Amino acid sequence: MGLFEWIRDHKRLMLGALIVLIFPSFVFWGISGYDQFMGDGTHVAEVHGKPIPRERFESAHREQLDQMRRVASMTGRAVDSATLDNPALRQEVLDRLIQDALLQGQVFDRRIHVGDMRLREEIGSIPNLRQADGSFNLEQYKTLLAAQGKSEFQFEQSLRQELALRTLPDALGSSGFLPTPVLQSIVAAQLEKREIRQRLLTAKQFRDQVKPTPEQLEAFFKKESKRFEQSAYADVELLVLSAKDLVAGETADPDAVKTFYEQNPNRFGEPEQRRASHILFELSASASEAAKAQAIDQAKSVLVSIKEGKDFAALAKQWSKDSGSAAQGGDLGFFSRDAMVKPFADAVFAMKPGAISEPVVSEFGVHVIKLTDIRPAKLKPFEQVRGDIEQQMKQEKAQKRFTELAESFSNIVYEQSDSLQPAAKKISRQTQSFKGLRPDGRFQSNQAKAMEKADIDPRVLRAVFSEESIRSKRNTDAIEIAPGVLVSARLNQYQPPSSPPLDAVRDAVVEAWVVQAAMEKAKLEGEQLIEALNKQLSGFETSQLKSAELFKNQAIQGLMQSFSEPMVIGRGQPAGLDQASLVAAFKLGTQAKQRVVGLTVSDQGYRVIVLGSIIPAPADQLKSSVPMIRDQLASLEGRLLSEQYLKYLRAQADVKTFPNRIASTSAKP
Repeated sequence: MGLFEWIRDHKRLMLGALIVLIFPSFVFWGISGYDQFMGDGTHVAEVHGKPIPRERFESAHREQLDQMRRVASMTGRAVDSATLDNPALRQEVLDRLIQDALLQGQVFDRRIHVGDMRLREEIGSIPNLRQADGSFNLEQYKTLLAAQGKSEFQFEQSLRQELALRTLPDALGSSGFLPTPVLQSIVAAQLEKREIRQRLLTAKQFRDQVKPTPEQLEAFFKKESKRFEQSAYADVELLVLSAKDLVAGETADPDAVKTFYEQNPNRFGEPEQRRASHILFELSASASEAAKAQAIDQAKSVLVSIKEGKDFAALAKQWSKDSGSAAQGGDLGFFSRDAMVKPFADAVFAMKPGAISEPVVSEFGVHVIKLTDIRPAKLKPFEQVRGDIEQQMKQEKAQKRFTELAESFSNIVYEQSDSLQPAAKKISRQTQSFKGLRPDGRFQSNQAKAMEKADIDPRVLRAVFSEESIRSKRNTDAIEIAPGVLVSARLNQYQPPSSPPLDAVRDAVVEAWVVQAAMEKAKLEGEQLIEALNKQLSGFETSQLKSAELFKNQAIQGLMQSFSEPMVIGRGQPAGLDQASLVAAFKLGTQAKQRVVGLTVSDQGYRVIVLGSIIPAPADQLKSSVPMIRDQLASLEGRLLSEQYLKYLRAQADVKTFPNRIASTSAKP
């Protein structure tokens, strides 16, 4: 007996063994402990072994929601927080944090540093920070920072990091290039226009000229019988096992809820914040070891002065190169650990109030730091988050219950396949019935709800209308249509496809024959018109085929009496033509003397198009458009390169994610 056969035949034994192994972890550690048993429970992802903290994710998520609310408010739209906060948005935030972590690694490896000049340019480009005379509005800048709760140092440090992260993608984004001759030919083709006349021979105008004989109708019905075939239909019964439906039947132990709250302070409030002042001795990322040693010596000299009793704030105003905080005596205000670069944060969060650090080296320079205050982590009141925790616990218990029921459900629908009732009894759920259901999910045409479509997953429809299901009338296997959702179905009262006699569908057959015959007649007349036009045009030399001469020729005028007046069309100016006709018109003139084209226009008729002349773009328009289109195409190419680079980094990276840690704990209706 093979390994897989043994597992299949002993799966209940295997499940029992797994429960014996897993259950004690819940008993001894509880929900929070089990989460930490499987991982440390404090981060949402790991990039090359380095964690992305849950607090950073929650902060980025809040910022994203706030931005979306501001945009919605500016446009006057109502804001539904539950709609904004969805799994897709949370995943998008996590992906962005992972991308930033990957780029941060590249920035470090390549020693990328954003200088003060680039930083000033970026700050200067922020909207509304310029006065009427063009000078920088410092007061408005400070107001902006105050609104964000950041000091100048914090904001500029954050912006410097953001610019560093954008360096590589932006460099690729600006690297798109197209040779000038290629660009000019693209622009010329894009701006080129056509003068045409056209005529649509509609099928409608030929309807009265066509009438089927009994023999024609019989032959048409025999040939097109599939078009008039009545679809199969059946009465279908469904049974659904859903983890979501099980939540309502679960309860949460009050003691466990309280314990979970106490063991997870970071999830229910603000993390600890600290207030510090610093004196910064600037040092570029590319500085030599000698320059680095000199900056450290300067820091140590100032540190000696502080220990001798000199005022820290006065020394910060005198020596600090952080223009944002120096004027405030080096004060940075309150900040969380993840708001600062790691060396700075590690030093601050290891200090006691009033302590002065030894020189700390970061990517911004050398710091002497004084810790001035600690703001402990704040917890939301237990009563405020109790409901969320209870809902989360109910969902986890429901998922566990679902896992237990899933095997029984799958076994019963298979082993007792002549009915869904035993499985329904096991999971305490009612079956759903659908009368007269077709394989496409719609209902039989003689029902009041014939145009409706049943809300049934296509995988279930394919299984229940499969040859095996139709032949055996047995339950389908349990089908997983989504995480935490299993469905089994069975057919009752199956009616196979049927071909009605001609008399039963005669009106529909006559209409279909008339439409087809009228379209064929329109096409035939159109092709005869094209042949006559080409015969007349063959007498013209290529140099004579100009619009004015062409449309004044009496023979051609006689053939084009029912054509439209001359009309100018462009690739962005279809003048009412459908896309297929527009494409056909722009193919005219690309080959010698090809001036006429015809094509069938679906459900309308046959269109004949005559080219009068090709109108090239004016030289000045061509010249002025080349730079703009060059930028657009180069930007597109660069953006594609940037996207491919980011995908490459992600594909090559060692990334682990913990999706359960980014899920919303809000109760759903």
